[in-house]
Amino acid sequence: MKTNILTHLVPTLPPKTGQAGQYALDLARQLRDRCGISSQFILCDSEWNGPARIEDFVVRRLRFPNDARLWAMLASLKDDSSVLLHYSGHSYQKNGLPNWLYLGIKFWLADHDGGSVKTHKQFLTVFHDLGGPTTKPWQKEFYLQLLQKRLVERLHRQSEVSITNTHRDQAQLNAIEPRKTLLLPKPANLPIIDQNKPKGRRNMPLLVAIILGHELRCETIRAHANLLSALDKGNRLSGVMLLGGADEAGRPFDEEFSLLQKSVAPTRIKVFGNQTPENISLALNRADLFLSPQGGESACKSGSVMAALAMGCATVLRDGRNAVPLQEGTHFIASDDSPSSVKRFERMAAAGELERVATAGHTWYQRFADWNIIARKYQQALQERVPVAPTQKLDLDLALLSLPAATR
Repeated sequence: MKTNILTHLVPTLPPKTGQAGQYALDLARQLRDRCGISSQFILCDSEWNGPARIEDFVVRRLRFPNDARLWAMLASLKDDSSVLLHYSGHSYQKNGLPNWLYLGIKFWLADHDGGSVKTHKQFLTVFHDLGGPTTKPWQKEFYLQLLQKRLVERLHRQSEVSITNTHRDQAQLNAIEPRKTLLLPKPANLPIIDQNKPKGRRNMPLLVAIILGHELRCETIRAHANLLSALDKGNRLSGVMLLGGADEAGRPFDEEFSLLQKSVAPTRIKVFGNQTPENISLALNRADLFLSPQGGESACKSGSVMAALAMGCATVLRDGRNAVPLQEGTHFIASDDSPSSVKRFERMAAAGELERVATAGHTWYQRFADWNIIARKYQQALQERVPVAPTQKLDLDLALLSLPAATR
């Protein structure tokens, strides 16, 4: 790749909240540190009051987002420009229909000088979401989803390469235009502490971690209430750690504590309050089990699930459907909290299967989802300037990973 700067087109940036903006900033840091690729940001947030520079990244603010102003800002980029759009429709426009975004990019890509293409403009899109389908006709979103789908289709067709986190989203994009969508899991959203955990804890009580924000912690407790109760009653639970931030009203963990008491003895509930990411990582690294309300289909876009895998913590998800490239029973355990699924988990724990699952999940993360791998994949896509190949190699690697060590 030439020394031109990669321009990230984002809805917002930290300290304002937003998964797309945080991912873009993390990616820019990784590309700089691991690949020597410089970045800048075009920020499409009229209410942004942040600095004009974050670390060594220039932040150019689109004060009044519309297609003409976006076109003009993109046209001011240097020759041989590469633009990476971080797309999440509702982050740019409350109805999830930022048509001005597509038009501004389209005009920029079509811009000619004297009838010939002035420069080679490279455009890629990271689809953080494709818009959630709804089957409720009394909701306004039901009537907007077709228009949202068409906007996603147009952006995908304009992109040389599209990137997404889940197999489901990759399949939807491939149905629009195949052979140009790269499946890249979202790396961990916490610092990785890669410490060897003690072996032989087969019959030891389990230390359980529940992290994320207030609403997702509550959702996690409700999703795994029977499992927690069974572990508590069977004396297989040493404690449940509540990690993360307070709720919006400033009441740290009140609702979570109340919900947990219905399944777990209060003496086993450990509330940590607001902690630094490093301290949350230390706690997660000590844990034996991580509970998540996510299903298998969305596991690879959850930074918390990826953090648990990265730190060798056996992970329980709500279900195991459509989890590719992860494999249920190999990299994580599915429990829908039904009596049969709780019994299955108890049998696996008694047989020492949690250590095997934790080790396989950790190995998978290092091979496919670590920032070093993800940054190199982005670098390759930027260098090649051609549609990416299908993911047969990924499937082959996963197949090899699932084989016993002696046969590899």
